[in-house]
Amino acid sequence: TALECVSSIDPFIPLGMRVSLLQIILAAGQQAGVLTAGDIDDNLNFEFYLGFNNRTHEGIETQESNFVAPDLSDRIVVKVQDSTGAHFPCAAVTASAADTTAILPAGTNGLLYLFPTLDGLSSTALTLTAVPPGGCSGQCVAAAGQATAAGDEVTLVIAGAAAGLPQAMDVVFVIDTTGSMGDELSYLQTEFSSVFDRVKEDNPQVSIRIGLVLYRDQGDAYVTRTFGLSDAISTRAADLNEQTFDGGGDFPEAMFDGMQAGLEMEWREGNTARVMFVVADAPPKPGTYAQTVQVAKTARSKGIAILGLAASGVDGTAEYLMRLFAAVTGGRHLFLTDDSGVGNSHQEPKIQCYQVTRLDSLLVRVLKSQLLGERVEPSAQEILREVGRQERGVCIIDITTTTTTTTTAAATTVATATTDSGSTSAGMSTTAAGSTGMSEAPDGTDVSLPTGLDFASESGMDTMSGSGRPQVGMVLVGVAMFWGAKALG
Repeated sequence: TALECVSSIDPFIPLGMRVSLLQIILAAGQQAGVLTAGDIDDNLNFEFYLGFNNRTHEGIETQESNFVAPDLSDRIVVKVQDSTGAHFPCAAVTASAADTTAILPAGTNGLLYLFPTLDGLSSTALTLTAVPPGGCSGQCVAAAGQATAAGDEVTLVIAGAAAGLPQAMDVVFVIDTTGSMGDELSYLQTEFSSVFDRVKEDNPQVSIRIGLVLYRDQGDAYVTRTFGLSDAISTRAADLNEQTFDGGGDFPEAMFDGMQAGLEMEWREGNTARVMFVVADAPPKPGTYAQTVQVAKTARSKGIAILGLAASGVDGTAEYLMRLFAAVTGGRHLFLTDDSGVGNSHQEPKIQCYQVTRLDSLLVRVLKSQLLGERVEPSAQEILREVGRQERGVCIIDITTTTTTTTTAAATTVATATTDSGSTSAGMSTTAAGSTGMSEAPDGTDVSLPTGLDFASESGMDTMSGSGRPQVGMVLVGVAMFWGAKALG
């Protein structure tokens, strides 16, 4: 934080100069493009997500006696297209097994991740149909197909109807406004308008509405405070700017209440991109985990993609739940990083690859992706730091082979997973050198990369320090020396 930076400066610098420096930092720092973040789409790296999920949920079930982790291991991927091969945004998919049925909307990318157990279906042997979001009419012919087992990928083609991109977007921010969040969210307040201005500039034909839910904890000035969905973006930005950050006390907060309030907004139906950002640094209150997951399931049924944004101080429980919300609703998990130097230390998630960019740029790309139904990737200039390697969101590992000789002189091929940062993880096998996507690795294989390495920026920024932050300390000392010289004449 600014105070931490000032306190680290030589104590022999006069107090008045240090106060002036603090004012300079605060005045210059609260601008768009300061916060940094990364993201992961766990559905694109599903086997590794299952490994994380399986290693984590037992501990959470132990601490939360009424919580049973959803079984996601039976996932079936449904792709809905029109007869030209274009993805069909928000198509309505019906899945039936024996006497059980689930009707769910596909995402704006035409994808639906079915989880038969979670969705109340009695089997993974499914009869599938799909129609446009408004139903079939005229020459339209509903698509039909079958799934037979977990892991299936089924393509459903709707004939006689043309797919069209969403012309409407509803976005709700559910934000923890307790005291611990103030450091970073003051920057989010500043970046809010610029994010939507950029999205609107590239998509002038799209009707965009924004809503806000602010939540704290029981006993605070409020538990939830809601500002409904509105197309007056500047008004919602002003509403956010008027908020203060206070209260909390203990670690868990009223996340369930906040998400439930967000769910109860008047979301538009049909071919609409629907996004809920959950911005938090703490898990829900004990006793509400199951209720909070139920909110995510209901959001899934409404076609609302939940994207968590993990702030500083987030723990393993919050990471598990926020990634679960994203996985079941077709969203992504976003997380702030230490690269900006803003806020307390950020716990980066247990993932194999990610790219760090400015938060405002990431939010713009995510929202554009929701409108276009396809990933929008950062340019090389936008990437501040990269861990591991990825291709369009899929983590990539290099497979190299070495030959060892056993006591019987038999040659055995051993594979190791090698990352760009130089770490390796045994336990993967191959018959030839090459590359593989993370989703092809065995369930539960852990190839987590070490963080805190030095990376050179591709965008002209200084190299990162051991914690991944820019070398802001030396810059601030330089500023102090400059203004000190000015003060001395």
